[in-house]
Amino acid sequence: MDKATRVLILFYNLIQGKSVNKHAFIEKYELNERSFERDIKTLRNFLMEMHIASEIVFDRRENTYYLSSWEKNKFTSVEVITLLKILLGTRALNKKEMQMVVNSIKSVLNPKEKKELLFALYDEMENYIPPIHSKALLENIGYINNLIYQRCKIQIKYIKANGKVIQRDIIPVAFVFSDFYFYLIAFINDIKYDYPAFFRIDRIKNIKDLNEKYDEKLYQQYNTGSMRNCLQFMYAGKLLTVKIRCKNCAVEAMRDRLPNNWLVKDEGEYKIYKAKVFGEGFIKWALSQGSNIEILEPIEMRNKLIEQIKELKDLYM
Repeated sequence: MDKATRVLILFYNLIQGKSVNKHAFIEKYELNERSFERDIKTLRNFLMEMHIASEIVFDRRENTYYLSSWEKNKFTSVEVITLLKILLGTRALNKKEMQMVVNSIKSVLNPKEKKELLFALYDEMENYIPPIHSKALLENIGYINNLIYQRCKIQIKYIKANGKVIQRDIIPVAFVFSDFYFYLIAFINDIKYDYPAFFRIDRIKNIKDLNEKYDEKLYQQYNTGSMRNCLQFMYAGKLLTVKIRCKNCAVEAMRDRLPNNWLVKDEGEYKIYKAKVFGEGFIKWALSQGSNIEILEPIEMRNKLIEQIKELKDLYM
């Protein structure tokens, strides 16, 4: 093999984030140690001449070379660790797919940073508990995302919580993640709803492309980002404006859960807020807050909560 090809192979390995073992490279390409050192020097000179803010670092302990800070906008090690800590905390994927994603993300780090990452994540990966369904999701998520991008109408077979299988022709507009699960947000085809329905992706049994496009206006009108701020527990239904009285100790948790909120009145120990929410999900969350949250309006929602509290009392008394 000529020197130019050999140096290119060496450089390619380095920019891929790999650590190059000196003796293994020498043996594989049948060259002597001095030739290898000259190849390294050639690459170092090239980086300097091109004013590239990276350097070829020799790890004496491992007897390997690696390239530091190759990409200008590359993730820092703390960003990668933070990202993976969040990802593991979601328990969104089965163990095999979670390991695949972790390996892909950590590949942007150099060998030293990978060791630090392994130290930070080892216990969590070893003791990772996947969601109960344990299904592989990435292939379906990729397919669904492509169908949304192509604005395709689709037909799905869906397993409801009670085990019943239903078939729906739907118009998919987005997918989101919330509380352990990925959800497909879609309108039921040929039925007029102001707001879409939600389908857990792990419960979708089959997806069929109907080879029919939907109107681009529907996708543009449905703003996933703004609607996301009104969703609690992935229940849709009717969008409502609620008025609540909140203890000061619970204001932060309330505002995190209901980002689409605004202050109406400060009563000292309590604050009164309004927020845009979908009713069913909000009631479930309000119940979990005990006496920290009081629903003031709409009165129908307040009465519904009172009925559920009575049912809970009958259950436990």
